Order: sequence, then structure tokens, then C-alpha cells
Amino acid sequence: MKINFSPRMLIATSALAFGLAGSAFAAPPPSDAPGGPAAGMHQRQAMHGMKDFARLHDELKLDAKQEALWQDAAKASREGMGGMRERMRKEHEEIQTLLSQPGTDLRAVAKRMDDFRAEGQAIHQANRDRWLTVYDALNPDQKEKARLFFKSKFEHMRHGGPRGHGRG
Repeated sequence: MKINFSPRMLIATSALAFGLAGSAFAAPPPSDAPGGPAAGMHQRQAMHGMKDFARLHDELKLDAKQEALWQDAAKASREGMGGMRERMRKEHEEIQTLLSQPGTDLRAVAKRMDDFRAEGQAIHQANRDRWLTVYDALNPDQKEKARLFFKSKFEHMRHGGPRGHGRG
């Protein structure tokens, strides 16, 4: 099964990983069909984002306590995001099925979507709290490296980002 990461989802996931973004689940699901022409591009962008995050990890030169916190947060994020991707796919299919049926109550569909978004927000909050625990354990020099890392990511998105569209 191929997983598509939209550029928006990539940045949201990166920011989610360190707890600096809004809900990663507020973004609409990727519009590219699995295996479509953009699928490879999204996978490359996701891999690039993970490599950047690995580079930050290396630059921080974590001590044993910080490393244990980092690994705990990374594991929880991977598990949470992996499970959420599958739930998002399933929920999207079920909503499509509901909307294909004549007489479907759109209020019920909207409530279901809101409930799903709230579930995603709860997962996001738990992950953010884990990453903020890592951040709290950093020394001032490490915190500055982390700040500069995320500043460069957000500047990249503002000045074109992966899609090549200027934002401002």
C-alpha cells in the first residue's frame, strides 16, 4: 500500500513532531490518487523531511536522558501517525459511501467528520506534549538549534515550499 504525503501534510507532520503546529489533521486528505503521478513526489518530500529531522537529531547531540525522551516521542509519533493514516483512509472511504447514498443526512456526516477531527486533535496534543517534554530537556544551545531548524522550515514554506507557490 502506497502512502501519499501532501506537502501540507509533510510540514504539518514535521511541526507536529516538535509540537509547534496546529492540528495536523485539519488538512484535507491528499487529493492525489494512490499511485498517481504525484505519489512519488510526495514520498520523496516525506523522505526529505525525515532526513532533515534526522539531521536535527544529530546536530542536537543529545545526552542519554534526552535521547531516551526523543526515542519515546519518535516511537509514539510513528505509531500515532501510522494508525491515523489508516483511520483517515477508512474514514474517507466510509464518508464517500455515505455520501453516495440518496437521503444521507449531511448533518450526521458533518458531525462524524467533526468527531474524527477531534480524535485526531487528541492524538496531536498527546504527541505535542511528548515532544515538548523533549524540548524542555534541551539546554539553551540545543533549544536555539531547534528554533532555527523550525524557522527555516516555515520560511521555506512561506517562500514557495515543495509546491513552488509563493505565500506572501
